[in-house]
Amino acid sequence: MMNLKFYRLWVLAFLLKFIGSAWDASYHFRYLFEKYSIPHLVNFAGFALGAYLLFNEWRRLNYMDRFSRNLTTIGYVLFLIGIPLDFSYHIAYGIDLTTWSPTHFVYYIATGIMIIAVWRGYSVYTKGQVPIWKSMHTWFAMFLLECLVFPNMQQENGSISYDQYIHGKSIASKEILAILSDPASQIFGGIPPWLYPCYSVLTVSLFTVLIIRIFRSYSIPLAATALYISLRFIGKLIFFAVGYPTSYVPITLLFIPIFYLLIKKYSWIAGLLGSFFYFISLYGIHKSGLLITPPLKISLIIPVLLIGILVPIIIPTRKRRNKEM
Repeated sequence: MMNLKFYRLWVLAFLLKFIGSAWDASYHFRYLFEKYSIPHLVNFAGFALGAYLLFNEWRRLNYMDRFSRNLTTIGYVLFLIGIPLDFSYHIAYGIDLTTWSPTHFVYYIATGIMIIAVWRGYSVYTKGQVPIWKSMHTWFAMFLLECLVFPNMQQENGSISYDQYIHGKSIASKEILAILSDPASQIFGGIPPWLYPCYSVLTVSLFTVLIIRIFRSYSIPLAATALYISLRFIGKLIFFAVGYPTSYVPITLLFIPIFYLLIKKYSWIAGLLGSFFYFISLYGIHKSGLLITPPLKISLIIPVLLIGILVPIIIPTRKRRNKEM
């Protein structure tokens, strides 16, 4: 039986980065920026573990093919370049409450490259085995999904933090409260409301369609999305218990991979229904006040549905067969 310890350690490395990033997103809705905050150290622990695993592959290739190792290295180098860039950005512009800053996207791109590269290495290493959701494919898929939708945490954390602020129950530090000249803009990072549902549908649809196309599995994207939401709920409960800012958990994202699983033959119908139920259920939660969600307008259903339909048309889940002449 194959020794999969190497890739289990990669799962641990990415899990530490997952925890550190989620903690960091919550942390900065309460405290000012600090270089050596505990969330940063947890994130770095995951980065360091991955670096150790990668270093051993450079000494001798054991578990990764050359291309996967080199691609992972590119991700690491890009992430290292992003660190001084991000510090410089903070020094130049002060406190940064938005996950949508240019230097943060350097981190997202670098992390995404790492995950894809290691996932590719795992796929090559387990070649001959049918990809199933009861494997590390689901974990790597979940980490990639988290990397894709992480920018939306600005509005997910901001929605609850802003509600607390306007009701005089903010748990942010005095330093943060002192600089909130425009609370809505600061807490939501100046991000327009339309971006949240549109970006969510775009990224999750692309994520689902590409996994189905590459691995021929409809269950992996669904399992990965469910795992992501479950971990977000666990994090939310922990943050609430220790008095940290919590966030809206994007539970309605599940509708997108669910409909691709239910309607396999016509992917554009799956995309249409998935995006429709995602938005309508999110809007229903928003209007009912059942949960505090990011800002939302019913008119946004139009671009959301267009994105949901166009993604599987542009990138079909099945390769088109050439017609015989």
